Amino acid sequence: MFLFIHLSWLFFGSLVLYFFPKKIKKKKKMEEWPPVTILIPCFNEENSIELTATALQFLDYPKYEVIFVDDASTDKTPEKIEEFVKNNENFYLLRLQENQGKANALNIALRFVSTPYVVVIDADTILHPSALKALISHFTNEKIGAVTANPIVFNRKSFLGKLQTIEFTSIIGLIKMSQRIFGRIFSVSGCAAAYRTDVLIDVGGFSPYSATEDIDVTWKIQRLKMEVVFEPDAIVFIHAPENFKDYWNQRKRWALGGWHLLRTHRTIFKNFKESFLWPLYIDVILSYVWSFDFVLLIIYVVLSKILNLGINISLIAWGGSFLTALGIIQATVASILYRKYDPKIPQYLIYAPWYFIFFFTINAFAVVRTSYKGLISPLHVVKWRSPERKINS
Repeated sequence: MFLFIHLSWLFFGSLVLYFFPKKIKKKKKMEEWPPVTILIPCFNEENSIELTATALQFLDYPKYEVIFVDDASTDKTPEKIEEFVKNNENFYLLRLQENQGKANALNIALRFVSTPYVVVIDADTILHPSALKALISHFTNEKIGAVTANPIVFNRKSFLGKLQTIEFTSIIGLIKMSQRIFGRIFSVSGCAAAYRTDVLIDVGGFSPYSATEDIDVTWKIQRLKMEVVFEPDAIVFIHAPENFKDYWNQRKRWALGGWHLLRTHRTIFKNFKESFLWPLYIDVILSYVWSFDFVLLIIYVVLSKILNLGINISLIAWGGSFLTALGIIQATVASILYRKYDPKIPQYLIYAPWYFIFFFTINAFAVVRTSYKGLISPLHVVKWRSPERKINS
């Protein structure tokens, strides 16, 4: 029942977006583009950093500076960055002697930011030349504290790459498109988001104790009564995990971040003025409860088959078929909405059935797997490591 309500909410929210675009607040024209700082935390990104840095040289923006934050890499990442620093007077390299973790590295770099706005991107994120203007244009509205970009998967040759192409449109993109109408966003995209520098400082920067610092900072900004919005025209290209190990580790980190959210932001229920965040919080709880139900159901079915208990799984099969069909409809709607940003997206619809089976299963097991660490284990500084990349500049 929960999944039906959840998917229906996404579906009808997208229809509202498609047929009633006036529901979206119009941006005021930016009279003069303000200076911006781009922060890129890096750790062992020698295979991807050149492509990222190359794209940053060609942004359609009048005044910006780029600060690479090398978090004690053990490969050739800093040497490759230094080549770009030599040839670009607005590029800088901040080298940390000890690995601090992504959040702490960003907080250290934040001390060197003197511009009113700061954009944080991952070391393998490729900004479209017009992305920076699309992000910053929202800050003509003084109520907006952060703007999240529109990530598009560019490595689509592998089976996992194709599945995640569907995910970033039918799940992540469609959710943000729907939430854009209803006024509250669960999380900015950690791969690329823009912030008011003073607001980011007011909330204490990025939490080193959360597995997903992007989710945590989104909630802290919204609890200040500042808005966080999604800008689909701010296109960025991302590198998705291409092997199961990296994919599984990513999903565990995302699931753990959800648990950390439930722990650190449960105080919203003590203040009625923060009730606008209650539905998002409850949505996380329900999705995590469903994950346990799903995993227990799978275990029950498997044990029943092994022990030859003769259970009738036809109802389960029909339910799974219905949810998959609903997911395919959702993916189809998303592809229609997303053709403007990714014209090739309809050709990946053939992978939608596999994706939803894969998505529900992996994410549910990731939630269960991280439950003890997320709910009970003491919070500690989260260190990060880069997954394997096959990108060559």
